[in-house]
Amino acid sequence: MRRLGVLGGTFDPIHKGHIALAQQALHHAQLDQVLILPMARPAHREAEATVEQRMEMCRLAIENCPGLVLSCAGVAGSSRYTTDTLNILRREYPDAAFSFIMGADKLPSLPYWHEADRLFSMCSFLCFTRPGIFEKDALEKARAAGAKIDLLPSPGLPYSSTLIRSLSARYEDAQGLDEGVLAFMAEQGLYQQDFLPRLKGMMNPRRFKHTLGVRKEAVRLARIHHLPLQKAALAGLLHDCAKGMPLPVLSQIAREHHLVADEEMLSSGAMLHGPVGAHVARSRFGIRDEEVLHAIGSHTIGRPGMSLLEICIFVADATEEGREDYDGLAKIRELAEISLPAAALQSLKKTQEYVEKNGRPFFSQAKETAAYLESLITLKEKMMMI
Repeated sequence: MRRLGVLGGTFDPIHKGHIALAQQALHHAQLDQVLILPMARPAHREAEATVEQRMEMCRLAIENCPGLVLSCAGVAGSSRYTTDTLNILRREYPDAAFSFIMGADKLPSLPYWHEADRLFSMCSFLCFTRPGIFEKDALEKARAAGAKIDLLPSPGLPYSSTLIRSLSARYEDAQGLDEGVLAFMAEQGLYQQDFLPRLKGMMNPRRFKHTLGVRKEAVRLARIHHLPLQKAALAGLLHDCAKGMPLPVLSQIAREHHLVADEEMLSSGAMLHGPVGAHVARSRFGIRDEEVLHAIGSHTIGRPGMSLLEICIFVADATEEGREDYDGLAKIRELAEISLPAAALQSLKKTQEYVEKNGRPFFSQAKETAAYLESLITLKEKMMMI
């Protein structure tokens, strides 16, 4: 008979502490597998992420963890109590014995769980002791009520879903998360203010689709090049927040707030929507992170001294998967996997070729940006651009 551990929870989001508990139970209790069960209706609070989002985060978190298996039993419509969930699992795994994994803080209430007598006949319990929480009396009372309980030492990883949600709300990358989970959170804007309805109302459908594409690509590139994912996602999401404004409005805002001094730029909506977008992000969306604001402001022609996050947004805007093919796009995408400055420089050079071919002068700031980017790349990267 197989021995299966059952680790249920809200997993909002799942973090490395949860994974460590599952792996500890797997090895110390000599289980065949541990089933990870996101619960559709958590008992103690409403989840912020949807069931589908929490399921996907769990899938990402355990995809490289042998012995851990994602289960849908906790999100089944009939799964309200632990006994309901175990009924589902027994039908799915008729040859298995189940061990319910929990923390010692649950021991005092265990004898009073729904249908406790029946529950105790359906599974045993693996209980992780925690400093300052474990109570010998509670253990004895639970065993006296019929619960079969084995104690395991806690791995003691200090991660908290509450803290992770709090950090995400401030656009900070929390520790204790699988990188795939963190990237998914960034792409979905989880645990943050939802700007999508406002942005959708400010853009046509094509521009809105592009915006989502830039956010996705910005996160992907940020992950490759070890940049802050939450900030990349935010800058990607808001980079075109001023794109739909008429040129006279863009020019008026730029003049009133002294955003641009170059008269040539003041006559170009394609250039102005960057710096004006940074102003809009600050004044209307409440963004205060200067690096994010710089990334929004410089995504059109860049600026000397750009940070790698700024360059990431610049490149993501040029290469997101929804972009229609243009001369040089494949090369820019190829370079983006290796060097963001090289990809940005390649993009600027292609833009310069296009602009000058059509008889227009290239912006002086764009030329300064190109010189700055060239100073960042290695000889090997320069050779790759040829």
